[in-house]
Amino acid sequence: MLNDSERRALADLERHLQHDPEFVARMDGPATAPAVPAFPIVPVLSAGLFITVPLVMLLFGWVGVIILLYAFAIAIGVIVFRRL
Repeated sequence: MLNDSERRALADLERHLQHDPEFVARMDGPATAPAVPAFPIVPVLSAGLFITVPLVMLLFGWVGVIILLYAFAIAIGVIVFRRL
């Protein structure tokens, strides 16, 4: 609970801020822009991985697949880190 002096100080502050046009404009403005849904990049990358693994396996063998999976893991890590 507030005592009398704190209530008077709060009321004085409220009166002062009501007559401050910059403060009123900031408080009346839009809160935030509507959020745009993120592009589903992780499922797209996963589908690309599903398609490219057999091709890489045929052309480069297990070493190529391991390198591809390593690059995929790094890409997913970067994407997840940037979204946080």
